[in-house]
Amino acid sequence: MTHTPERESLRETPPWAVVLCSVGLVIGIVLSVWYWTDPPFLEKPDPDAEMRLQFADGKTATAIVAEQVRLFQNGLVLDWAMFAPGYTLALAAVFGLGRLFLYRGSSRRWATRALAATSVPFVADMLENVFLFRALNRLGTKAAERELELASYCALIKWALVVPLVLAAAWLASTLLLRMVLPPATIKGAGGHCGVPFLDHAHRMAAKLGDRPTDPDVIAPPTAPHDSVPLGNWGADPAKFPDPRQSERARWRTRAVQPPGREPAELGICVSGGGIRSASVTLGALQALREKGKLAKARYLVSVSGGGYTAGAFQLALTPQRPVDREGIPVPVCTDLATAQDIFAPGSPEEDHIRRHAKYLADGPMEKVRAVGAVLAGLTVSLGMVALLFAVAGLCVHVFYSKLPLVDLSAFRTAVVNGKEEDFPSFEPYRHALAPILTLFALAALAAVLSGMARALSSRSRPAWVRSTVKALVGMALLVAGCTVVVPAVVWFFAWLGNAAQGVLPTESAGAGVSVLGAITAAATALGAFFTATKGKVAEYRQSGEKLGLFAKKEGGTGTLLAESPGGWLKVAICWFVLSLVAFFGLALMSWAAVYAGGWQRVWQIGLPLVLLVLVFAIDQTAFSLHPFYRQRLASAFAVRRAVLKDGSVGALPYDYNAEPTLLSTHARKVDGFPQVIFAASAAVSLRNRTAPGRPAVPFTFASDYVGGPDTGWVRTSTLQETTRPLVRRDLTVQSAMAVSGAAFASAMGTQTLYFERLLALSNARLGTWIPNPLYLAELARYKPNRIMPRLPRVRRLRYQLQELVGRYSDTSPMLLCTDGGHFDNLGLVELLRLRCRTIYLIDASGDKPPLATTLAQAVTLAYEELGVRITFGEQDQKLLDLVPGSAEPLEPTEPMAALNARFSAACAVRGTIRYPDSIRFSKDAPPTRRGTIIVAKANLTPDMPYELLSFALQEKAFPRRATFDQWFDHTQFDAYRALGHHLGLRAVEKDAGSRAPFDG
Repeated sequence: MTHTPERESLRETPPWAVVLCSVGLVIGIVLSVWYWTDPPFLEKPDPDAEMRLQFADGKTATAIVAEQVRLFQNGLVLDWAMFAPGYTLALAAVFGLGRLFLYRGSSRRWATRALAATSVPFVADMLENVFLFRALNRLGTKAAERELELASYCALIKWALVVPLVLAAAWLASTLLLRMVLPPATIKGAGGHCGVPFLDHAHRMAAKLGDRPTDPDVIAPPTAPHDSVPLGNWGADPAKFPDPRQSERARWRTRAVQPPGREPAELGICVSGGGIRSASVTLGALQALREKGKLAKARYLVSVSGGGYTAGAFQLALTPQRPVDREGIPVPVCTDLATAQDIFAPGSPEEDHIRRHAKYLADGPMEKVRAVGAVLAGLTVSLGMVALLFAVAGLCVHVFYSKLPLVDLSAFRTAVVNGKEEDFPSFEPYRHALAPILTLFALAALAAVLSGMARALSSRSRPAWVRSTVKALVGMALLVAGCTVVVPAVVWFFAWLGNAAQGVLPTESAGAGVSVLGAITAAATALGAFFTATKGKVAEYRQSGEKLGLFAKKEGGTGTLLAESPGGWLKVAICWFVLSLVAFFGLALMSWAAVYAGGWQRVWQIGLPLVLLVLVFAIDQTAFSLHPFYRQRLASAFAVRRAVLKDGSVGALPYDYNAEPTLLSTHARKVDGFPQVIFAASAAVSLRNRTAPGRPAVPFTFASDYVGGPDTGWVRTSTLQETTRPLVRRDLTVQSAMAVSGAAFASAMGTQTLYFERLLALSNARLGTWIPNPLYLAELARYKPNRIMPRLPRVRRLRYQLQELVGRYSDTSPMLLCTDGGHFDNLGLVELLRLRCRTIYLIDASGDKPPLATTLAQAVTLAYEELGVRITFGEQDQKLLDLVPGSAEPLEPTEPMAALNARFSAACAVRGTIRYPDSIRFSKDAPPTRRGTIIVAKANLTPDMPYELLSFALQEKAFPRRATFDQWFDHTQFDAYRALGHHLGLRAVEKDAGSRAPFDG
């Protein structure tokens, strides 16, 4: 990723090149239009007859031409002189303009390749005309047969390339036209002079912390090599970076950069993900830390997923913003009754509100109906768009093959001829397809072999043009194969299958089978998505961590542990079945449309593509996902504040979801006596050199001051809110940050499985949302708005859902897909280390599979990989193995307590040592040091827990490891997990007592 594009303005474009492309475009369009409007100086044959002649054999050509040889030769002359040069000039001009005006270097390279490719169909067209002209002079001879065959080869290559080039040119021309017509993208800066955005760079900020006139609007990230940029553009003088040979320190100084205002701190707290389970534990832990005075001393509170539910609830309850009604008029109630010292205290109205809404996703019949409605609405929109795409694709296939006589699709409509049932026609690929396909593959192989031999003899790297040539030849061969074999075979197969499965259908009812298949596909997709997202089971594990299978020998429950597991082979099978069924339905729909579109009314033939075009640009795909519903349900449970009600009682007053936008810049500001809340999420990035295999995500945070991360850069929250469109701005609120940070079920889930992500994207049962990319805004701020840059979209169009379906996420696009912070680090530990805290309290309610704290182990490893920070748990502190279930001394009497003794850990809190790569002054009065302390409080059972917790643990055998997919807590579960969190907080403070790290400069 780079924050410096390859061009700065339109002034870099040579005027002569613009004029040349413009003149070529005009001449090309004039010649092409003139050819189709029958030029008066030379008569030409019917276009359909000309098309049939291009693919005809000797006998067919004689029948087509009849006695009009001169007429067809006139047509060839016009094609030579007008049409072929016309469309070639038009295509070349459009791609040339794309080479000049497209903003991204990768886009300009694709335009250059397309520009070069336009010469191939032109040459093929010229050769085809030569062969046809010669054949017309000697029809009926063997020489004419051979020349007609060669002409058909050239026609195949020509049309296989012209069609995709025309489509690409149409897309490119419309893109350039819209960018030139629409107003340029701008940033409404708050930090610069007179509204001009102030841009800074992450690698320069550390050297001038005291010299900034104001905080920047946008912070560009550190650069990193990008695959599409030449290697020579990345090198720099090593003297510009201190100690480049020290790997840990280099990583730290590059990756630990923070926006201004986020200074080092003595104390920070991070709370893990885990849905309502983690939210309940976090509530109890924060209550305990406040009782011991730690919460007021903490500078930062980094929250992930479920921990963010509670952190956001605290923040909203403390925000001094007066409530307003739906007309924007302030509500005359007192809402500043609570302070950081007593908000969400045990028994408070706020805590009672969350207890009553612990089943926040659907805590009543009406909410359940709305939940089902949200799922069905999203599924309908998603599958409807997919069906429309395949139907329009089938219509395009019909138009293509109705003009090019490669296959007769009308033969697949019915197997009844003159009232007699006939055998369904067998599939016969175009007779002249094999020769050009094999020839192109042979040329590619020959070029590769010669290139390899030359490289071996000269010891030089293979030239770039050789690789491009091989790829181009292979691509052309695949296009010809697709046009002549693959697509016709698919259409034939589904037509044959429909004929064999449901008998011979008349034309007017041929779509009945496709309609039934569509209904079955929609139902299966809905049920499959619901099952895989909600179904789980209680799995039994040995104390060694081995999962007991169906036929494994049980141990009587005394030596085993229970934990709810969301996985299983059945979910994998269901996901693949649903995805295969959708693909089958889509191809069947496309094939049916390809065969029967000729009989559709004109309104359908024209209306379907127009409807698709409108919906592609008009529908916000995120609005029909589960993100808005999830955001609203979280707000209903966690967005409250204490107030005096009309009857004089004190209660919890909910935020009005529609009337009170809880913007991050106003409602997430740091409050006295409470730490600054930072919601940790992740941004999906799928490109090489940006993420490690298996972890296609980078850190991304939401806070009152800045939004972003070290890989994407940061943008001031107020600037981002002013710059974005209203629909996107709804995702820059505290409520949305809570939802994004907890977007566990998303189409980009970091290390999760590919099949599950695709099913969620397809069914629209996906969380997460698309946020403006700070890196894009950095380029916009640096190079000033111009008309060649892509705009920030008003709506998240179909393009973004298609990106989720294919799993392609660029790091330089205007929008980033942001999802659960657990897809990068489910504890928030790495982000808190980046903030440079001397003492860290980590509340881990992540629900690991026993026996080890795997999420903590992953975070410790990631901290070293990402920041160069070492975390150790040695003899001088306390071993992590004390967290293992079964490590505690058994309680007496041992026989009745056997089931619990196997689950008891020796400790629920351990202390470790942090060693930063660089010395840090954590406070003004303290000397710099590299050492810090981490207190890990793990949601485990210990013998010293309160009696009521032990009683609950005996009743619920999966406690405290309820699976995250279970988001329907009753009051007993909420109280038990809250009490567990309170116990963890007290034990964490005890463990921290007397553990101040010694001076280590």
